[in-house]
Amino acid sequence: MITLLFIPTTNSNLASDSSTSRNDSYKHVHGDVPSHDVVWRVIASDTDSDKEFTDIIYEKAVGEGIAKININRPERRNAFRPNTVKELIRAFNDARHDSSIGVVILTGKGTKAFCSGGDQALRIADGYSDNKDIGSLNVLDLQVY
Repeated sequence: MITLLFIPTTNSNLASDSSTSRNDSYKHVHGDVPSHDVVWRVIASDTDSDKEFTDIIYEKAVGEGIAKININRPERRNAFRPNTVKELIRAFNDARHDSSIGVVILTGKGTKAFCSGGDQALRIADGYSDNKDIGSLNVLDLQVY
């Protein structure tokens, strides 16, 4: 079982750790939180296809049981295109089959948006065309059964 965490793009004006009581109750329930630096290893491609990731950055925290997937199209506000969805599927499948991973963090690069949805510049009348010009809503392919 993998837990998926959605981490939106942060606005530093909204973040505040000044609540002592909140921190005390968290510590009471969860114990001390490790303060060591996490070492992230970039996964350039999945083991099945050896195709390099171009639309996402896929990383695993060494010895932590955490994978992180960044949608890496900040110039398009991380709008997905068919290739992005295919890469997300490959990364999620890799994390699902890696018994050392228990949590996947999904986020987007840049400060403008986590993900603005499908890239409308690539959309045709019946969705996003594949290499056979057949339209579909590719993001539905991300559903895991």
